[in-house]
Amino acid sequence: MIKRVFPIILLVIFCLPQQGNAQRWKLRRYEALFGVGFLNYFGDIGGAATSDNWFGLKDLSIKHTRPSLYLGARYKIRENMSVKMNLMYGFLAGSDEGSKNNDRGFEFSTNIFEPSVQFEYSIISEEKRYQSSALFNKRGMINNFSQINLYLYAGIGGVFFNPKVNDALENAVAYDPDHPKAGIVLPGGIGLKYVINQNWSVGGEFGIRFTATDYLDGYSHPEFSRANDLYYFGFINGIYRIRTSRAGVPIIFGRKRKTFL
Repeated sequence: MIKRVFPIILLVIFCLPQQGNAQRWKLRRYEALFGVGFLNYFGDIGGAATSDNWFGLKDLSIKHTRPSLYLGARYKIRENMSVKMNLMYGFLAGSDEGSKNNDRGFEFSTNIFEPSVQFEYSIISEEKRYQSSALFNKRGMINNFSQINLYLYAGIGGVFFNPKVNDALENAVAYDPDHPKAGIVLPGGIGLKYVINQNWSVGGEFGIRFTATDYLDGYSHPEFSRANDLYYFGFINGIYRIRTSRAGVPIIFGRKRKTFL
């Protein structure tokens, strides 16, 4: 009799939502990220052929899209809230060719370095409470995560740059070679993560970077420069979930222990 009842009791226990199970995300709350992406600039040089625009979306140009490299580290505060540190290195470029200022002939290019921190709120979290229909995966192991994580993010950081300009821009009246080469940046956007297994995920983000500088392109005219420069940033990345000790610190080295996460 006991042998028959015991498996039933175990099944009932696993089917009930449990606080311990719901907190398993704490055992993998650190993540390391690396990836590649693209940058697209919107400022006083180049742009669309008309002045009808919306935050530079019409200025997104394949011709002036430039690559970037990305590193990051994420820490989960709660199941659906995280903070992330970003380090991004990339390039920006712009040209008046084909724009409403085609006759002006300005061109520039610059490398940029952007360190930032951001807060993320998950609309769809990869962590979920157990349900009887989602207890086990194909290998018979407990599966407590969804494969999709969709989140919104916002943050603050800095941007460092050093634009190189063509002769037309260098000889412009408003050009100042001693302009500031750093500024505050405010990132915001949307991110998506797809869980592959307990250790690895792939993801991506797309968003806008509002800046507190009008000199990303090296040019700021008191009459024509009505707003600060901004740029769009998108990337795809690989994500590695780092095991966490009971003390809440990441386990980078040491013997691996079996886990269901």
